[in-house]
Amino acid sequence: METLKKYFTPGVLAASFLARAAYALYTGNSFIFPDEGVYHSLARSMQASADWGGLFHNREPLYPALIWVTYNVTGPFPLAVKLLQAALSTAAVYLLYRTATGLFGRGAGRLALLAAAFYPFTIFYDARLLRESLLVFLGVAALYFALKPGGTPRNTAAASAIAGIAVMAKTIFLFYWLPVLLAGLVFRKLKPAAALAGAAAFLAAVSPLLIYNYSHTGKAFLTRGQLHNVYVPIVLDMDIPGSPGENEALLAIPHYKAGMALPEAERDAYFKPLILEEIRLRPGNFARRCVWRFLKLWRPYPHKGMNYEAGSWALLAAVSLLSDGWLIPLGFWAAFALRRRIGELYPVYIYVLSFTLIYSLSWSQIRYRLPLMPALLLLAAPLLSRAAGRAGLNFFKEGNTC
Repeated sequence: METLKKYFTPGVLAASFLARAAYALYTGNSFIFPDEGVYHSLARSMQASADWGGLFHNREPLYPALIWVTYNVTGPFPLAVKLLQAALSTAAVYLLYRTATGLFGRGAGRLALLAAAFYPFTIFYDARLLRESLLVFLGVAALYFALKPGGTPRNTAAASAIAGIAVMAKTIFLFYWLPVLLAGLVFRKLKPAAALAGAAAFLAAVSPLLIYNYSHTGKAFLTRGQLHNVYVPIVLDMDIPGSPGENEALLAIPHYKAGMALPEAERDAYFKPLILEEIRLRPGNFARRCVWRFLKLWRPYPHKGMNYEAGSWALLAAVSLLSDGWLIPLGFWAAFALRRRIGELYPVYIYVLSFTLIYSLSWSQIRYRLPLMPALLLLAAPLLSRAAGRAGLNFFKEGNTC
């Protein structure tokens, strides 16, 4: 038993990295998603010219910059980025283990470690030139510091700085950080000094992008030109997204075609009144579609009849049901079961709720929930540990501090 205790954590972490690296090596430098080619081309453009101009007025810069740095070190080999992502995901697994151990005991931490280490969809997306792996790492790292006891200025600043860096990868983290800071004050988990330290750290993290955009446009903003992602789901037939005829259907929408023909800087001003008008005229339609996007985000298996570059629908459905099929309902049940600890766990609740709300209001797909799955696993860990104790698995039982 002592040998198991000594080598369990490093052994699982090593196996986790090896599994991710092996799959990344299997995929090599190949792409299967169109967005992978976009990121690769963007990083190559950054290498070709020091004048990046307006590259980052309409997209978050962190992930392209990560690829650019990697390419500068290794050459333009996507495999190098994939192996880096495997390392980042393994680090996220370790941080999740530390977080679960601190909150619920070592038994729960070991179960969280084991489940996260071999969660199939993080292994899959580590081998794709997409930002999901980076978002998972940053989300877990922000939660790790936000959930540390005491609400010290140092931990609050660290969590806020990481959240600010995450905003540079995907703006949606902005809608997580501010409620967390306010909730910390409401629950009296943060003192004003800690909240101010967090605000300063967050502003320091996002200010380079604000300054960059202001210097090029005369306006301070994080990103723009994305409101078409709110307009399209309101008017597009709900069966179209992901289908082979999606692009043709989009171009058949007169306002979409006209708006996308505008310069990117003018698109938000064009689509905003259209969105408000749609909501005013058809509030029931908007509400129904928000519910539909919520269900689409959290459905435990992919929709049949779509084109899936990753493989056959039957295989994806089987893997999904064997992983998300139990983790999603257990995670939501755990959120209810642990409701009395909300004053301690509020960063996790806000993390899941803020992302879910934004995706329900705009655009959702199963892939977008990947950064949220570690949070559900964290909540589920004490329930799994309790069940392990009842089953006589003392190594994983609730309250195990060995």
